Amino acid sequence: MADSQHTDESNYGYTPSAAWCLVFIVLFSLSGLLHCFQAWRSKYWIVYPTLVLGALTEVLGWSARYWSSQNVLLLTPFLMQISTLIIAPVFFSAYCYAVLGTAIHKLGAQYSILRANWYFIIFITADIISLVLQAIGGGKASASAATGAPTQSATNIMVAGIIFQLVTMGVFIACGIDFCLRAQLGRPYAFQVRRLERLAAQQSQQSQHAASKGSSGSPNGLATTHSDGSSTVTAVADPEIGEKVPRSGGMAPGATEYAHREHLGRWWLMMLAVGIASAMIFIRGIYRSIELVQGWTGYLITHQIYQNVLDGIPMFIAVAIFNVFNPGYLLPKKAKWGPYY
Repeated sequence: MADSQHTDESNYGYTPSAAWCLVFIVLFSLSGLLHCFQAWRSKYWIVYPTLVLGALTEVLGWSARYWSSQNVLLLTPFLMQISTLIIAPVFFSAYCYAVLGTAIHKLGAQYSILRANWYFIIFITADIISLVLQAIGGGKASASAATGAPTQSATNIMVAGIIFQLVTMGVFIACGIDFCLRAQLGRPYAFQVRRLERLAAQQSQQSQHAASKGSSGSPNGLATTHSDGSSTVTAVADPEIGEKVPRSGGMAPGATEYAHREHLGRWWLMMLAVGIASAMIFIRGIYRSIELVQGWTGYLITHQIYQNVLDGIPMFIAVAIFNVFNPGYLLPKKAKWGPYY
């Protein structure tokens, strides 16, 4: 008989497979633990609030499904897996946004339609909005299911959060592809070139002013003063992103001047990983949107194979791809803890 802790029949429409649940618990646990070690070794703290937290959320969700496999009539694990597995991909997408933003720092801001720091502001803000909507919807759905009340309004909020995340990821993927193609082909945005040239000119004027006061160069050593008093700017620091940008009139075709070819190639491997992870998140978002639109008794939600193949596997790929294409292996080692590569 149903009570506040049990239902009369399975809320899933089936009994979750203990074997599938255990496989995903082990896989996400191993990936998360490996990320902990890799981030500690390479000193990239951004991994902890993104990939590690996302992997932990997945472990909690699949653990709840395993709990349900032992007693499918229990309400608590059913509600727990809804809340956790719905929101976990938000953490993985946040990491992808951080990587692309930093890649723009390193490979050339002139090739991106958005400024590098805007990727952090715009897309991570969108991620937070998506997370809040899904959390609110999941909480309301849990409360409604526990009391036997209708869950449609709560489901609609969850769908809105997932669709918002899906649109955000679609825009992000488009921006990422655009950046990669332009950087590879050496086709910068004209308005970005003009912006960077203005920054270079400002830095040059500051260097010349410092040189006129008896300094042999700018305080940061980015300008060289000649015997005739002229000053040549070889690279300037963009105050918005703290990275060097090419000198005025000298945009490099595939990277900023300071980047070496080996470094550049390794960054393309990182961007490949971002592309694969983003595609997995996008596929999963489409599945979840259709599933929730169909309702709690719809075809997708009542057939376990779709949960495993269209959610579990893509999300494992999204987190594990960065164990393989890891900045600690591909990029220069960091001397101290920091968020960026």
